[in-house]
Amino acid sequence: MILAALAADASPGKKFRGLRKLDLSDNLECVLLQTGDGENFTFKIPANPQGEGELAVERTVLKALASSSHNLPFQIATEVGSTKDTSGSLGIVFTSVEGTEPDLAKLPPGAFSKTLADALAAIHSLDVSVVKEAGLPEYDSSNQLHQRVAELDRIASLGRVPAALLTRWEDALEDVGLFRFHSTVIHGGISKDNLKLDGQRVVGITGFENLRVSDPAEDLSWIVGAGLASTVEDALLHYRAARPSADENLIQRATLYSELELGSWLAHCVEQGDAELIVQAEELISELREQLEAGTLKALRAASFVGLVAGATILPEITNSMPLINAAEESSVAEVEVTEVEVVEVEEVIVEESSTETLDVADIFESAEKKSEPNPDELF
Repeated sequence: MILAALAADASPGKKFRGLRKLDLSDNLECVLLQTGDGENFTFKIPANPQGEGELAVERTVLKALASSSHNLPFQIATEVGSTKDTSGSLGIVFTSVEGTEPDLAKLPPGAFSKTLADALAAIHSLDVSVVKEAGLPEYDSSNQLHQRVAELDRIASLGRVPAALLTRWEDALEDVGLFRFHSTVIHGGISKDNLKLDGQRVVGITGFENLRVSDPAEDLSWIVGAGLASTVEDALLHYRAARPSADENLIQRATLYSELELGSWLAHCVEQGDAELIVQAEELISELREQLEAGTLKALRAASFVGLVAGATILPEITNSMPLINAAEESSVAEVEVTEVEVVEVEEVIVEESSTETLDVADIFESAEKKSEPNPDELF
């Protein structure tokens, strides 16, 4: 009731008729309040010094997003008002984002995958100044790579993860081409806990406390790791349609991040000493190892920039070298054989001209950077 009274003081004119205690954070006291006309609001006030910092970050993030909310195809919380209790702690009333939590095991391709893809693409398309001007974190590809290497070291130190998985992750982290991406604004914590659905449509997103400039693949790792294969594929198709500048290795990094998360979760459980959770985490790692042995895991290799360039060159030349055949005209076996020889000769010339024996992907990027400073998105 004290919290309800503080909430009423923070939002003059609102008459709250119902309230319910919320368990959103160990560091915050939270209540859900409802007005007579059915509007819902959330009141939050720090329960300890850590809560003060937590609430301050949330307030900063939501204020930063408010100026760009018209570009977001979903609802976000907004600040309604604030007040202080007798000890001077600041309490804030926010609008409440309504909806149900998603169950990925039951969501097929369709409305969910499209609206999630559109939502993430909208976040990733926000101007990075939204984050920079708010003083929020910024990470480039080098930062991301170093963080993931440290994460792998922590996982490996457990001695509980199969060597085959550790090798798979190490090989991916050593593939520099995999981490050639353009940092964007990201949510930083996409999960079932902060997506709100109306039916199968994403209508709201909460939990923006980790908003930052970083790798957009981070926001896709949850659905890639837990969604139905067909739903994941549909989401990625819609994401690329909404954000065609996305790099070619987005899915590989998202897959890597989702797998590393299992190892990090095991490390966390071990550090907490929770025997039951350790068993559960080890079972997840065991399932991943079985998928690796069965050959069902997605490859983590970077898409070949050389291959993309060569393909763009080869296809038009081969197409132009092949004669158009009229169904009404006679074509002898000899003529068909000549056509095949011509195509092979063209392929041999192109392969010879685009030989990569002494020029790898890194050399190509280095050469390009010396000539000009292209937009990283245009590399793909």
